[in-house]
Amino acid sequence: MLEKNKKKKEIDIFKNLPNITNLLMPDELQEKKDYLVLGYNKYSRIFVMTVYPEQTWISWLDDLFNIGNINISVKIEPSLNGSVINQLTKKLVQSQSEYATYSKQRKYLASS
Repeated sequence: MLEKNKKKKEIDIFKNLPNITNLLMPDELQEKKDYLVLGYNKYSRIFVMTVYPEQTWISWLDDLFNIGNINISVKIEPSLNGSVINQLTKKLVQSQSEYATYSKQRKYLASS
């Protein structure tokens, strides 16, 4: 008789575990004009940057991170090798031409 009582008192400790969907879903989801409300004091807004500065430096996005909890996703699309080589060759020729022109102007100004 004691064995039956022990079996009834045994509790399944895995019964109330949340599934993966419950862990990932926000407490609340409200769509506003330009942001999402994901629960108490949790907001989400998406910005897309399609043009980058010509020159970047270490920590050029630090001002963005200083705003608060920010996640950045980067999408890189591969290009065809031939296209990249053509563009780099064109840029190299352009840079060499500008350098040659600048050098000639500098020599001309120095001799004047």
